[in-house]
Amino acid sequence: MRTVAGTWTLLRTAVRRDLLFWICWIVVLAAMPPSTAVKYDQLVPAGTDPHAALAPLASNPSLVALLGPAFNPWTKGGFTFWRVGGFTAMFAGMMAGFAIIRATRAEEEDGRLELIRAGAVGRHAPLMSALVESALGCLVAGLVTALVCIGDGLGVRGSLAGGLAVTVCGLVVAGPGAAIAQVFASARTARGWTLGVLFGGMFLLRMMTDAAGDADAALRWAVPLEWGILIRPWAGERWWVAALAVALFLVTSALALRLESIRDHGAGLRTARPGPASAAGYLSGPFGLSWRLQRNGIIGWAAGLLIGAIGSASIISQTGSSLANNRQLTSYLDHMGGSDNFLISFFATMLVILFGIAAIMVITVLGHLRTEESRGRIEPILAGATTRARVSGSHLTWAVLAPVVVMVAAGGLLALPRARSNSDWSLPGQYATSALALAPGLLLVCGIALLLVGWAPRLYGLAWAVIGWTLFTTWFSAIIDMPGWMVRLQPWGHLSLPPRDPMHWTPFVVETGIAIVLLGLGMIGYRRRNIPA
Repeated sequence: MRTVAGTWTLLRTAVRRDLLFWICWIVVLAAMPPSTAVKYDQLVPAGTDPHAALAPLASNPSLVALLGPAFNPWTKGGFTFWRVGGFTAMFAGMMAGFAIIRATRAEEEDGRLELIRAGAVGRHAPLMSALVESALGCLVAGLVTALVCIGDGLGVRGSLAGGLAVTVCGLVVAGPGAAIAQVFASARTARGWTLGVLFGGMFLLRMMTDAAGDADAALRWAVPLEWGILIRPWAGERWWVAALAVALFLVTSALALRLESIRDHGAGLRTARPGPASAAGYLSGPFGLSWRLQRNGIIGWAAGLLIGAIGSASIISQTGSSLANNRQLTSYLDHMGGSDNFLISFFATMLVILFGIAAIMVITVLGHLRTEESRGRIEPILAGATTRARVSGSHLTWAVLAPVVVMVAAGGLLALPRARSNSDWSLPGQYATSALALAPGLLLVCGIALLLVGWAPRLYGLAWAVIGWTLFTTWFSAIIDMPGWMVRLQPWGHLSLPPRDPMHWTPFVVETGIAIVLLGLGMIGYRRRNIPA
């Protein structure tokens, strides 16, 4: 027990420190189901047979791959969980992944954990407190979600099962995430493996198994992120499924504690390979150095976005002709994609979704400038002949160039399966051009982020609010019928998207101009302020 002495004290400290983090995530998660429940009354008016109205949606392969299997969409609760329960649980996993890396490897990398361990605490107390905090956060998120659903009149039993599904999906990411944090010495790498490889890989497998069609497929049980859905809220609840998540969390937590005991503080089990005896020529300047620091992350983001584009296009190319006759789905994509042409609406929707994810890439890449500064690695560079403009410009170059190039390629890949089936090889070029038409949105996100780095670096987290709102409007505007003016309050709200829209150059030029002004102001602020700030 001496190895976990002080866990309770560290847990109270962690909860006070991370309280705002948990409140924001839990409020967003709990708001998703009730905001979707109102859609059921619109699709199934009083006196309407829900089977006739919802059967085309429930049997839609694309929607099943995206949302998960529809076990009981004929009731209001079952429909709500099918439409948004899977996404709510998925975001709970993302929340748990961020939380566990933030409380373990990030604390150790920043040096705060070493100060804590200098006191009267056990070796495993910080990790144990992080595991308990993450588990409690997932439990509270599920409980609040259940209470909100009960208050919305969705029934007690189904609501509790829905909340349990949220908790389950958080636990299946938190435990493995803690183990991954022991493997890598960098919080950035650990976060990438936890959210990219582990979480992203499970989500991709979930889509593939759900797209297969058999609601009882054995392969589904091999995907932990699917377990929340397999609890089947409002559809003959399987409470015992939660035991699988608890077992996985306990086993991986024990593994994390074991791995921590056999590694050195500040290091990971995977040691960095020794570099060459002499540095490459491109490392003599800040641009080469910034590329060397960020290339793994950029390559990972690029691979994820491009694979997502290919996978999405493959699904619609195989089922598009049958889905185009689905009036409900057509109406849904018409709202999201903004076109009465089914395929154009689908590609427009996917392109906007991918751009929202690419905006996260922008914030992450540019945020490395702030990270390098806070860790004291910028000052030695500035002590030489390198100017602040070159340092900030080196990170800015990759934050702008890499996402734009990746998204232009993703736009072309979205049309590739359709171009092959129709023998129309002009389509990839058209959709690549469409992606380029949305590039000012990425520039605007980058401008906002650099403005914060230059003038208010401690408020850099506000840039994530822009991303959060963008993703929320993209995913849920069609579900909750958000007013058009609210949907347009995001970086891509006013831009034209060919071939859905005729190209309007005024918003393109205006938004690009605003982004350039913000980038300039950010550069000025970075040159004038103290470093570190």
